[in-house]
Amino acid sequence: MAMGGMLDRMKEQEWYQQLTSAWSQLPPEQQRMVRIGGMLSGFLLAAYLMFTTYDSAHTAKEEYYQKEELARILTQANDELRRLKGQNSGIQQGGPQNWAGVFQGMAALQGLPATAVEILKESPGATQGVIQESLLEVKLKGLQVRQLVPFLYQIEHGNPPMKLKGLIVEPSSEEGLLNAKVNVSGYMAQPEKGEKSK
Repeated sequence: MAMGGMLDRMKEQEWYQQLTSAWSQLPPEQQRMVRIGGMLSGFLLAAYLMFTTYDSAHTAKEEYYQKEELARILTQANDELRRLKGQNSGIQQGGPQNWAGVFQGMAALQGLPATAVEILKESPGATQGVIQESLLEVKLKGLQVRQLVPFLYQIEHGNPPMKLKGLIVEPSSEEGLLNAKVNVSGYMAQPEKGEKSK
């Protein structure tokens, strides 16, 4: 009822009557062209609306994936920071590091005597910020393979932080045992400027 009333009121408007009069004066061919033009305009409008809706959805989807990727990167960065903080907690602060004691402790974990480890050479390496590198040449004597492998693993994953730089393995004079020479970078924290070692 309401729609019919609206149509009736619209038909009473002067612009509607003028439009109807102009339409009736058009020849059939032009009326057909106007109908086709109207249909084409309606189709284009519908296509435009569909495209804008799809584009908006696609943009929202892209933003969602970008934010998800950013969250993943931030999580990885936080994990890496926690890992680095954990490593730095094992760096001795100031003063000389007792590298012989460190390697003898690692040897003891593998059931080796302290005499199985000998530091042949120790020299300062690069300094990065407050971190001082020590270059170490260490000789391991009378090891079995099952002792050497976890020993090397400890170098890379233990505290204080160290990195394996080189390895030479040769048979020992004792049957079934090995001698090894390892080159290692060890790291320790230097006191900041104006701060004295205790």
